[in-house]
Amino acid sequence: MRLKKVFVVAGPTAGGKSSLGLCLAHHLKGCIINADSMQVYQNLRILTARPNEDEMEGIPHHLYGFLGIHETCSVSFWVEKAACIIKEVQNPIIVGGTGLYIDSLMNGLSPIPDVDPRIREQVRSMPLEEVRSIVKDCEFQDPQRQRRALEIQLSTGKPISYFQKLPRHKIIDADFTTFFLNPPRPVLYHRCDSRFLKMLEQGAVDEVKTLMELHPTGGILKALGVREIDAYVQGKITKEEMIRQVSQSTRRYAKRQVTWFKHQFRADYVLSDSVFDVSQLK
Repeated sequence: MRLKKVFVVAGPTAGGKSSLGLCLAHHLKGCIINADSMQVYQNLRILTARPNEDEMEGIPHHLYGFLGIHETCSVSFWVEKAACIIKEVQNPIIVGGTGLYIDSLMNGLSPIPDVDPRIREQVRSMPLEEVRSIVKDCEFQDPQRQRRALEIQLSTGKPISYFQKLPRHKIIDADFTTFFLNPPRPVLYHRCDSRFLKMLEQGAVDEVKTLMELHPTGGILKALGVREIDAYVQGKITKEEMIRQVSQSTRRYAKRQVTWFKHQFRADYVLSDSVFDVSQLK
């Protein structure tokens, strides 16, 4: 049986993924599937750089802006959604920088059991310092993933590393052609800085202000810039300090993404920019 052909465009924020994805979609007459954990939310289109109708250029886009502000998109949830779409469309192109989404789609999900809801509530109410003091064999730096690791540990009696070492379960078998966009570091950092300034011009501050008035509780609160812009709106920091903090955190995030994809992602094509000769595709 011939495997479904799937294209993957991965890399850091502001790295040019959307541009390359659109180029491939036009050439292949395909569609784009979002693999960015923040662009799945209905709100914060500006701050998360979610493409608008003009920027989609008539190409079908999937898994953009479909979750509310009180929802969270787990890796398994995204993989199942993406797999369903892949099976239904021609020439799907995965575009995004959330490495765990992409890795789990390509290589399968770890067989982690469901967590007892009572334990989940218990862990969510614990101070982060306490979570970090209890959780075992967890290499994650992200607080949400540290809490997730403790939930699993308390529910099963085993550390998350135990399940990560078990054989993975593939949701879909496909023939993946992969692209890793890795611009020179100075270019990438400049893009990060200039893109955030453009977001501010487009209304990112009002966008965050409107969001916070709705009292969000889901994963959208992790979007880059939300915490800093909210602090600025409340008068806790100046506009200049807000810009400095967001620019710094965005550059750090981009650096972490580059490091992850260099070591964890098998790329057929490594590009320094979004220009690609589509005639190379087999």
